[in-house]
Amino acid sequence: MIRTRAAWPAAAALLLVTAVPAHAHGLGGRLDLPIPIWHFAWAAAFAVLVSFAVLGRYWTYARLAPAARGAPFPPALESVARGLLPITRLIGVAMLAVTIHAAFLGSPDVTSNLAPFAAFVLVWVGVAVTSAFVGDVWATVNPFTTLANLCGRIRRSVRPDIEPQPADAGESISLLGVVVFLWMELAFHLGAAPRMIGAFLALYTIALVTGAMIHGPGWARQADGFAVLFRTIAALAPLHRDADGTLGLRYPVTGLARMSMGPGTVRLVLVVIGATTFDGFSRSSLWLDVVSNRSGWELTAVNSGGLVFGIGIVMALYRVAIAAMARMTGEPEHELGDLFGPSLVPIMVAYTVAHYFSFLAFEGQNLIRLASDPYGLGWNLFGTAQWQVDYTILSTGAIAWTQTSAIAVGHMVAVLVAHDRALERLPPEIAVRSQYPMLAVMIAFTIGGLLLLLG
Repeated sequence: MIRTRAAWPAAAALLLVTAVPAHAHGLGGRLDLPIPIWHFAWAAAFAVLVSFAVLGRYWTYARLAPAARGAPFPPALESVARGLLPITRLIGVAMLAVTIHAAFLGSPDVTSNLAPFAAFVLVWVGVAVTSAFVGDVWATVNPFTTLANLCGRIRRSVRPDIEPQPADAGESISLLGVVVFLWMELAFHLGAAPRMIGAFLALYTIALVTGAMIHGPGWARQADGFAVLFRTIAALAPLHRDADGTLGLRYPVTGLARMSMGPGTVRLVLVVIGATTFDGFSRSSLWLDVVSNRSGWELTAVNSGGLVFGIGIVMALYRVAIAAMARMTGEPEHELGDLFGPSLVPIMVAYTVAHYFSFLAFEGQNLIRLASDPYGLGWNLFGTAQWQVDYTILSTGAIAWTQTSAIAVGHMVAVLVAHDRALERLPPEIAVRSQYPMLAVMIAFTIGGLLLLLG
């Protein structure tokens, strides 16, 4: 009976793979790789499978947590970093103010206004990628928590009897903010309009500030979805801060072993993976045929349905895999769901790099132009208003190889993290077998992700 139930994740994974359209979109193309995409997809899946076999044979005890201790920065550098924090946070608040002001009072043209590029390119993609490879840079500039904590402290000085809200409530609020942002980006027909972005940023700031004034400073740490997301991604990075706030250096990836993820954060990561998957599918010929004659709110409704379906598929696959693991091990399902949540982070980052690598490289150059004319009013503050995007800095082949490598490597790292987490809780022989359902899902994500990108 256990074997039958454990086969469900594999069946669901196979369904996901076979449902991927044969000509899904990509910024690169089928000719950008020297081998057919199907060959590369199956080769990447085989690499993930081999990685699992090697880990099962030679990685017999949990190694990541001890390696995550790292080493503290020299006191002089730590002092410099702390001294710069007020400056970087002030810059973050100023950037938020300029972005909102430009969104409401600048040009309504998407390509001429700073707001869309600041929100979708600089923060959503740029900060996410930097967080994965450097550290939690968002914490040093985050204008939302800076304003929320400031107002919360002012409120507490007037009413010191404020009681903090439970952390799980903050997690739910953080998920809501990111979901609305993703819906705007991927489903709403006016999501890229500067005025809409300005409204979102203003309302988001007001919500966090209001919550901090009601529940006290520190509440925004869990309620700010972007802070939670970027902090989660930064567990992959070498730079980190200990519990006491000391800046340190550690081996990459090891931070995931020390991460404690609640169900709200796990859902947040799954939502981002599902939304990125839909973003890829939404540019396939199959989806373009569905939406080709639709516009306005009809287009929004169809895209919203696709977005919900994409997120639902990803969540369902993970839950089925966790349920199968729980039956195989006898461990509580909800505890396993949280325990293996960190293994999803490399997949989320891999999808982000693969889908938005060229988007960041090309569209990010527009920030040079918009620095001189953020409102689209014909200014030239720094002499860069005439900057043109250089599309020759990356070849289509380089883009394709980066995309495919990100998917393959990201899933191999995910297998490593999941295996290490299993060894923390289970005996080696049970830990290996318990990973079969999760392995099936990760192989499906590998193949499906590559086909959506380059098929």
